[in-house]
Amino acid sequence: MLENELMNLARNQEYEKIINEYQGYAIASIAEVADFLRTKDVYKVTTLLYQHLLKHQDTPDFHYGIGQCYGKTYDYTTALHHLEQAFSTNRSEGANYYAYILERNFLMERADEWYQKALQNGYDNDLWTLSHYAYFLEKYNRLEAAEQVYNDVLTKNPAYTWAVKRYAIFLLKQNDSNRSVRVMQDALQKFPHNPFVKLNYLEYLIIQDMLEEYDEYSQSLGCDELVLPFQILIDLFDYFCYFLLQGKTNSERIKLYEEKVKKYKDGIHRDFDDLTELLASKNGNLVEWKRLINALLV
Repeated sequence: MLENELMNLARNQEYEKIINEYQGYAIASIAEVADFLRTKDVYKVTTLLYQHLLKHQDTPDFHYGIGQCYGKTYDYTTALHHLEQAFSTNRSEGANYYAYILERNFLMERADEWYQKALQNGYDNDLWTLSHYAYFLEKYNRLEAAEQVYNDVLTKNPAYTWAVKRYAIFLLKQNDSNRSVRVMQDALQKFPHNPFVKLNYLEYLIIQDMLEEYDEYSQSLGCDELVLPFQILIDLFDYFCYFLLQGKTNSERIKLYEEKVKKYKDGIHRDFDDLTELLASKNGNLVEWKRLINALLV
């Protein structure tokens, strides 16, 4: 009965209590909670649990778990260190994520090898794997293959929002702006109530430097009526658009953003690569931007 208490704390989002009390529980109970919290995007707390677990049992599963946590919190070097150990055995589970982390460390030939292993070992219909493989092919300058895989993903699930965004940006890079815009607008028409589609469109308008359209569309969303995680992301995009891109700061807006983040106990993990690259190209304040992103992680 006592061992169930740690899981109850996790289910009730009592993360401070977990941090203070986890060492009093059995290894099996801590491992169960670590695996559960990892599925809930609670990566910082989970990293602490896996660090404790690895001190007691150096297993491939624990290395994989902590490696994924580091990857999800954008520390790709440390993620690779642990995933190398997880896959030093004859492991195939999680090969898709290992391939992704190899890619993030610019080990493209090895990433290609592990994407192929993943696709041959049960991940060939997994949309996360396929969409990231398409992005990998794009980075690897295998553009025809990348477009084919993007189309395959969106044929399987037209509402897979990350692939919609990535394919639209892919088309932008191929100087096919008309088709790129249609991809985003078609998604809005087909899935008008999907908040991820709306968030992606906001981000797309920033990337396209369509700031008047961004302003109009952002105001139309009725941010205060949305659930908290989407309010937080819209506030973050607004701050990026109206302040960071303009070389400005606003302490009051940051304070309101951070207050909302504290109210939302779970973490928010998102691909911010395109906005980060855009801000870097403008010589913007990347330190502040990354601080605001990291505030989303728990």
